[in-house]
Amino acid sequence: MKKKNSKKPIKKIASPSLKRKTVSAPQAQAIRNLADQIGKLIALAGYKSSFSLTTVAKEKGLQKYIPKKSANKKEAFFIFLKNLYCHKPRTIKIIVREILPTAIEKRHAKGDPILETEALELSEKLKKIEIDLHDEIMAMNLPKERPRIIPPPIAIQKILDAFTLHPTLLPDCKAMFTDGHINESVRKALERFEKRIQDISATHNRQGVELMGDVFNEQSPKIKFNNLSNPQEINKQKGFKLISMGIMHWWRNNLSHGDELQLPHHDALARLILVSNFLHEMDNRLI
Repeated sequence: MKKKNSKKPIKKIASPSLKRKTVSAPQAQAIRNLADQIGKLIALAGYKSSFSLTTVAKEKGLQKYIPKKSANKKEAFFIFLKNLYCHKPRTIKIIVREILPTAIEKRHAKGDPILETEALELSEKLKKIEIDLHDEIMAMNLPKERPRIIPPPIAIQKILDAFTLHPTLLPDCKAMFTDGHINESVRKALERFEKRIQDISATHNRQGVELMGDVFNEQSPKIKFNNLSNPQEINKQKGFKLISMGIMHWWRNNLSHGDELQLPHHDALARLILVSNFLHEMDNRLI
């Protein structure tokens, strides 16, 4: 006779399924704020650079958490972080660690460095979802203030190379701009513009706004661009006068104080080009 097996069959215990984290309204708002902050550090996707959230997520095997279709970049970042928070909350810290050093380097190269205050804002927003990177962020020793000398990005330098500045602004105004002395390059250009007008009009006893209003006065101009024989010609003379007065009152006066924050590179480039164009117009004046 066969002996009966006295051992009771072992019951398999099902492993508890990992619960998906739910997101409360305050947490959703915290994630959205964090998404906005991270969106300032990295693009969602890009064809010119491999540094994008889509690429980083793919490298970490997290691409499925990025929505395939989204109304805009902000919403895509929010949905991605919300998905991670629900399914893989620890990976948010990994993603930020991956992004931040490269973002610091790229923002500096673009002339828009990440300051300590911006990094601390990121740290505080991470803490709202229970991620602490404060010590690591502080260890990066980011600048507290925007440096006064930041060379423009190569892309902007190429624009200036392709544009022929008026000889009056060469070589020093262009060299200052390229070397990162952005405000000084624009201030010097305006100074050259003013001096050119004084010399042509033989008006050395006036300067700035007063000089422009007097020399380009459409009623009796010392420098005129046409015969002022119709409304269109008068408009040009008056427009040149008003813009010249404006850039002296705003650009020249502000930059002369020496305490003005450095202009964004694209802004300074536009100012240099405008002054150059006005100098070219002066060359075509009616003699």
